[in-house]
Order: sequence, then structure tokens, then C-alpha cells
Amino acid sequence: MSKRLNGILLVIMVLTMLLGANNFVFADESGESGGTGDEGSIEIIGVATPIRNTGNIIHEDHEFILKITVRNDTNKDITLSKIKFGDNVSFSPSDNEWEKTWKEIINAGDYGEREFVFFYGGLTIRDLEVTITYSDGGAEKEHTDTIYINNIQPREPSGGSGSSDPSKYKPVLALYSAAIPEGKSGGILNIPLTITNYTDYEARRVRITPLFADIQDNPFVIDRMMVYEEVARINKQKPVNINLQFTIDKNAKTGTYTIPLKLTYKNIYGVDFEETIEVFVKITNTNIPAQLVVMSASSNPSVVQPEQEFTVTFDLWNTGTLAAENVTVDIENAGEFHVRNNITKQYFFELGGLKNTDVTYRLKSKKDLETGTYPITISLSHKDAASPETYTMYVYVEGGEEEEEKHDADIITENITAPKEAVLAGQPFTVSMALKNTGTTAAENVKITVESDDKILPQSLNVMTINKIEAGESVPVAFSFLAAKESESRSYPIKAVIEYKNGDESVRKEQYVGVLVESTEKKTTLNTVPKIIISEYSTEPGMVNAGENFTLRMKFLNTSKLKSVQNMKITLVVDEGSEETGSVFTPVQSSNTFYIDNLEPGETSEKEMVMYTIPDAKAKTYVVKTLFEYEYEEQDQIKQFNMQDVFGIPVVQPAKLETTDVIVSEPAFVGEPVYLMAEFYNMGKVTLYNLMVKAEGDFDAKESNYFVGNFEMGRSDYYEAPVTPLQPGELHGVLVFTFEDAAGKSHRIEREFTINAVQSEPVMNPNFPGGFPGMDGGIPGMERPQKSGFPVIPVAIGGGAVVVVVVVLIIILKKRKKKKEMILDEDI
Repeated sequence: MSKRLNGILLVIMVLTMLLGANNFVFADESGESGGTGDEGSIEIIGVATPIRNTGNIIHEDHEFILKITVRNDTNKDITLSKIKFGDNVSFSPSDNEWEKTWKEIINAGDYGEREFVFFYGGLTIRDLEVTITYSDGGAEKEHTDTIYINNIQPREPSGGSGSSDPSKYKPVLALYSAAIPEGKSGGILNIPLTITNYTDYEARRVRITPLFADIQDNPFVIDRMMVYEEVARINKQKPVNINLQFTIDKNAKTGTYTIPLKLTYKNIYGVDFEETIEVFVKITNTNIPAQLVVMSASSNPSVVQPEQEFTVTFDLWNTGTLAAENVTVDIENAGEFHVRNNITKQYFFELGGLKNTDVTYRLKSKKDLETGTYPITISLSHKDAASPETYTMYVYVEGGEEEEEKHDADIITENITAPKEAVLAGQPFTVSMALKNTGTTAAENVKITVESDDKILPQSLNVMTINKIEAGESVPVAFSFLAAKESESRSYPIKAVIEYKNGDESVRKEQYVGVLVESTEKKTTLNTVPKIIISEYSTEPGMVNAGENFTLRMKFLNTSKLKSVQNMKITLVVDEGSEETGSVFTPVQSSNTFYIDNLEPGETSEKEMVMYTIPDAKAKTYVVKTLFEYEYEEQDQIKQFNMQDVFGIPVVQPAKLETTDVIVSEPAFVGEPVYLMAEFYNMGKVTLYNLMVKAEGDFDAKESNYFVGNFEMGRSDYYEAPVTPLQPGELHGVLVFTFEDAAGKSHRIEREFTINAVQSEPVMNPNFPGGFPGMDGGIPGMERPQKSGFPVIPVAIGGGAVVVVVVVLIIILKKRKKKKEMILDEDI
């Protein structure tokens, strides 16, 4: 049966309903594009049928089926896309969806049907607005009709007066969550909630709005315009699940937060209700703020010539776990270099946590730069940085060919700056100093490394490398640290190790700095007990020689801002020493104690002492304890306090290598090896490192090198090696001993010797008449000598004596060589 026939039957059924049934639904056309005219119209018809009842009456709080019929009386086919029901206090879709998809093509003169389940709330309002969206080959259009549902039975009014207060029909809503929602700073917090209506009254337009303004230390970021959730209807015993989702600020602190939720809704009579419900959420912050540091920097090439283009590359790291946003790197031009392309600033939208990137600049050195080290400084900033951080690298420029015959670089530390007051645990601080070359030549490959206790955490690169420091030049360096939160209240030592090249010589020095840390557990009484620290100290000379006097200068600082100290006794103690001579350092014409009568808050007092270093002190840095005993006044009472600080004094042992005179085997002939011999002894108290013996002079000395290696104190050895004269006459040479001491300083000792070389002559054989074989009658022009005229016996005796001396010398040398090999085997 065709749809047109069904349409005719539907018309007959509608007429029947008009005559005898009361569940017919009237329609009032109000659509804009479906009006009557030459092209016909579109009509929406609805029929309501109860589900539970056997009759046609729809009772209060019952569901019913609403059959919607769309008639297309136009001359065009239409395509339906969706249907929407108007807001109504009497009727509501059982699934609370007021707008639904309806995909169907209705031919001209035909109709389409669909059923929907509705809920009747018991009120007397019978009209329901229905809107369809469709197209007839062009743009989408809407058509709206109002249908009237007559077969309902409204609830009886309460009370005999025939009127009732609609506000008493208040739904009771409850919010429930299975557990306390948890989230992390910088992430998303989901709050799943179940809303239950415990009354018989339907709740409509239920809206849940978080009151962020009422949250103390609000941890959330408002990143959208509408932050509420809304539910159209909630019926009795039909819980609705919703999910509130908020973005947590990346800097939100760890803790439990209370979120007030404003709950607004209406009853079926349109009466508004409002209440506030509190929910609790837990937020954890494991983030570390973004911190930009330069781990390393390099130039290519490493040595720059005047007017040469080169690049510098900085290894930029974000040591925090949070991303650094809007990163800016700016190079500061000091005037020695031109920035190519005039690009001094580089920008990065974001540098992720624990990520790095290379920042490269193209530069060109100026024309008349002298040989030296020149700084290149960059500043680093990002969105959350309080102020820019700076980093300086040094580029070595070689102005011309220079050849230094003597290397005399000497790096010392000066202008040491450390916190003068106590540093709170968990707070950052900076230690800075200047590296000054007091020598006459440049120090190359300078490296300074800082080492600290495990409670003092480096916040910047703990190794800094400088290509070169010229004579008289001073280079400032600084290092950032963080006192760990679990630090105790005491002084912590920080050791700085300075290493550099003095020509081919490697030099190492150490410097100690003390920093006073105050535990956060005592922060409420910080500085109630005045603390004394060693703010500066130095020795003259900088490297103390064993067996010699030196001057120790110290500066003591009262870190308190409020209280002075009195009757202060300062005692210097060194635990290390020797059984024969006692403590390493001994005061000269004084005791090891200082006395300061009074030291005001923030004031310093300078003291100096002449001390003697025992001769057998080992070459190393000795830790000196400083014991403080003093009094201070608190609440009109005199109290006593003891504390200690430490610093280091480097000691070096003089290297002493004694040698005998050089023995030269005689006679010496041109082109034949001559043996050199000498004995040498380590008369010092330290090991000599990389000891090498070799001959230098006007002869062939290819086989003269003898590498001894590490030469312990008290050892002796001898040297023997051949050299070959290349010309007759008096030849001068030196036997060179080179080695390094415990401080890494190179030494050279020379012993002069002389070789008298003669030209070797052919041996005359008396058995050949005339002198040489093959020369009958002797040499032309010369008479044959008489046999009695040639002293054969004396020459033979003299030649035999020479042979005996050479044989004895060879035997002695072989025995010594064998003995030396046995000693080496025992050492191995």
C-alpha cells in the first residue's frame, strides 16, 4: 500500500478522532516557510497515547507516546534533518533531549511519522511547540506548529480554596562523588558528580556553577567563557552524572582545596531555587619552576684571528620541569666583535622542562685586536623570570705570531664574595671571586670547578672554562647554589679547584669558602644567636712551602643584624701532623689563639699570624678548624656560645734533585759512540713525577733519552747513554733533567760537560811492505822506510792499552745495565 493511500487513511482516522476520541492533538501552524499558498504547505500533527493505562487518559507522572506526523502538501520533495520541542512545564522528553535528529525524505504530497516518549508532570498546560528543520533543494528552513494534547488529567489542587503555593513543590537534590578528586599542578582536574532527586517533584534547568572567587588561593585557571554545567531535567530516582573539568594553575601549591558550587534550579511551576554545596579536591605540585642556564659554550674556531668570522654556540638548558615560555636570548656587544646580520636577539616560543637547545651567533672580530681573551655575554629571560640571567664566555683572539721562551703564569683568587649573613635553608645564594694572573705570561686552558657538600646544591654550571688569561688580567667568575631544605644550621665549606696550563706545565690550586646556613626549623629565631664566620682569608705566599714561615690573614664577620658579641676567643686547630714534629702549622712567637674584645653587628675584624710549616709536611691542602667561643647578651643575660668554621691552606714540598758531575769516556773519536755517565738522587720529601734525562749538544744524541718516570723520595739511580761526535774538536753539551713536583710545576736541571773528539786514523799493518797492501815500492815519490825505524812494539803496547780500557768500560756498563734491569723487574 503506497504512502499516498496511507495518507488518505490517516485523514479518515483523524476525522474519526475528531468525532469520538479525546486523544487527538490539534496543530496550530506557525512556520515561516510552510505557509499556505500556490505551492501548498507543511503541517505537523501529533497524537498522544498513554503507555501504562488501558484507556486514552494520560495521568500525572506517567509516560506517554507522542506520534508526530509531518505532511508535505507542497509540490517539492523535502528532506528532514532534525526536530525540536519547545520548553514546556507540563511535558518533557523522557530522555531529556529536546532536540533530536530526524533524517528522512518526504516526497511531495506524502508524509513521515516518528514516535517519541514523553513524561507528563501533572500541570494543566496542554500546548507543545514543535519545530522541524528541512530543505527543499536549497538552504535549510524551519517550520513550527503548536500541538494541543487534550487527553491529560491534571492533578487536583491541594486545599479547599482551590489555590496552592507552587514554591512548596521543591525538589531536593543531592550531589555525590565516590572519592576526593585529585589533580596535579599544570594538569586537568576532573570532578565526577552524581545528582539525585529525592522528591516526587521534577527539577528543571539544573545549573552547577563553581564560585572561584570564594576559593582561598584559587588554584584554577579560567580558560573558557562558560564554566558551569547544566542539566535540563532531573526526575525522581533518575540520577544524572556530570563531570566538572577545570585547568589547574601550573604554580598551584600542594594542598586540599574547598570549592563552593552554586546549585540553581526550577520546579515544574517555574519557581527558582538556589543553594551552595562544598566539595573538596586535592592538588599535588611536583613541578620545578623554569630555570634557564648555559651548560657549556664554545667558539668555532677556538682561536680567532683579527677580522675573522666565527660562530659562538651556547648550550641552553631549562633545568626546571615546567616549560619556559617566551624565551629571549640577547647578546651584549662589548665592542670587540661585530654581530653578523645585526641579529642580537633570538626568541623561542617555548623551551620544555629538562630540555635544551643550541643558540648560535655569527660574529666577526675587529681589525686591530691584540692577543688576549675577550668576553661575550648573553642575557636570558622568559615569561616567569623575575629578572634576566647573564652568562659570559671568553674567546681567545691571537693578534699575531708570538713565541714565548719562558712561561711564568700564576693564577690567584681575589675578591672572594660569599653571603655575609646566614642563608636560610631552601634559599639560593651566589659565591663569586676573581681569577687574576699575577705572572708575566698568559695562563691557558683555565678551568675552575666548585665542589660542595651534598646539602649545598649547584644551581648553575659548576665547571667554568676560560681559554686564556693574560698576565695581569683578572676574570670574574660566579656560581649559584641552593641550600637544601633539610640543611642543618652550620657552616658548609665550598671548595674551588683552579687548573690551568703554564706553557706545557699543568698547575692545580684549591680555594675554600665557608657559607653559614640556618635551618628553616629555627627561622623564627634567626639571628637571635649571633654567628661568626670567616668572610675572607689569605696566605702570603699563596702556596705555602714546607719548612718555611708564612703569614695568615683572616677577616671575621658578625653576621647578626641585631646583636654584638664580646670576649671572643678564636682558636686555630689542625688535626693532621707527624709523630716526629707534631702539628703541621706552628705559630711563630705567638699562640694559636686570637682575642677580640667586641664585635658589633655586621662588623668585621682582621687578624694576622705568622706560622711555620713543618719540613716533613705532605704536599696537599690542609683543613684548619676555627673554634669560636664568645658571649652575647639576651634579655639582660650574658650567654655563651661555641661554634666552628673551616678553611684550607695548600702546602707544597720543595723538589730536590741532586746529581753528580757527568763522566765522559775517553778517548772520543768522530763517528764513534762515546758513553756519558752520571748518578742522581731524590733528596726531597716528595715524589718527582715524569722524570726524564737526556743529552743536548753538538753531537748525535738520538739514543740518549732515559725516562725514569715517578722518582720516589730517597731513591737513587744512574744514567748512561751513548752520544756520537760528528766533528773533531772540543764539543760542549748539557745533561738535562726535567720533572714535575707535587703541585704540577715543571723543573729543569742542567749539568754541563765537554767532549774532546779527534779524527780516527787508519791502522798501519807492518806485515805489508811499504805500508799498505797493493802498493809495491811504497808511496810514489817517497823512500821506503827502514824496518828499524818503525816503533812496532810501543805502538802495539799503546793500542793494547786502549783496547783494555774500552773492554773494561764495556764490562762495567753491561753490569750496571743488568743491575738496573733487575731493579726494574723488582719494582714491577
